[in-house]
Amino acid sequence: MSKTIVKFKDLKLNFYTYEGVVQALDGVDLEIREGETLGLVGETGCGKSVTGLALLDIINPPGKIENGHVLFEVDGGTIDILQQHDAYLRKIRGEDISMIFQEPRAALNPVFTVNDQVSEVLFLHRKEELCKNAIQQLEEEMRKKPWFIKRFILNREKGIYNKMLKNPYSLTVDILSAIPLIRRFKGRLKEEARKEVVKLLASLRIPDPDRVADMYPHELSGGMAQRIVIAMALACRPVLLIADEPTTNLDVTVQAQILELIKELKTNFHSTILYITHDMGVVAEVCDRVAVMYAGNIVEIAEVFEVFKNPLHPYTIGLLQSIPRPGKEFVSIEGTVPSLIGPPKGCRFNPRCRYAMDVCTRVKPKLVEVKPNHFVHCYLCQQEELEIK
Repeated sequence: MSKTIVKFKDLKLNFYTYEGVVQALDGVDLEIREGETLGLVGETGCGKSVTGLALLDIINPPGKIENGHVLFEVDGGTIDILQQHDAYLRKIRGEDISMIFQEPRAALNPVFTVNDQVSEVLFLHRKEELCKNAIQQLEEEMRKKPWFIKRFILNREKGIYNKMLKNPYSLTVDILSAIPLIRRFKGRLKEEARKEVVKLLASLRIPDPDRVADMYPHELSGGMAQRIVIAMALACRPVLLIADEPTTNLDVTVQAQILELIKELKTNFHSTILYITHDMGVVAEVCDRVAVMYAGNIVEIAEVFEVFKNPLHPYTIGLLQSIPRPGKEFVSIEGTVPSLIGPPKGCRFNPRCRYAMDVCTRVKPKLVEVKPNHFVHCYLCQQEELEIK
């Protein structure tokens, strides 16, 4: 079994609105393993997207994380993302964990080109690498200059280029870069960034990437815009990629292309993926394991084949039965999703569950491993615990 790189422990998140407190996440426990694609599936409004946002600690007011931990394996150690300061989190976001947001148009700035927006990510997280490449080229040109200029610029201890390599983010470097002779460094830096952008776009199978790099978001199709957002997310080769329904607003053919692309990129970049969706067909196509979510709770976690072949939670069973299939009767789940302002006590699915018992309306069940690697949040699968109660 692969090591766990992300672990949610008893995560509780509320939204404080004028109508009341929305209990969006109610004690989420979830693990993401290295190298896998974990599907997080459920109905609209069940808390899938806010789980992804909590992983990056970008929950904005009126949302508030009330309790729990999000443990992340980074640089050989484990950190609690919810306990880190903003400066450190800005380094983690994009460099170690990236997110493909649900609506690509909302994630792109309409007044900047594709090259500007992807380059910004590179300058923020990979500036040192870009500086090194740019300086290597400029050093060759500077060797033809007079000796006093070479000493000022190329000296290994006090030279300008050496200062740039040691700390490319320093204010001194920005000031010195304004000197006409040094100014070309910024130009070369932009050229290096553009090369990386074009290379990245080409890896996403975008035709004529050099031309697309100079385009604005309004000039892109829906599928192309989604690929640009994926490019921004992958620019720093993150350890974990969060894909929040990246194919929702695309037609079927483009959706298939994006799904195939994500699978290919996972292999090429050796990334771990948290894939958030409401489409069970997509889950079957791209995921290794599945976590089924209902009304802010994880109700079942298992290997993708096991979930489709042997679902155990009544909600998972209903979810699969409600998928239209040729030759089979369509069976919908009775009732409606409860309001998370004052949700049902005990198991939140009990008002819609045909197997609901008295204990289900009083005490929330635990997420228990009923089979190897198969976890269920239901008393039907916990007979021993049910007899005790």
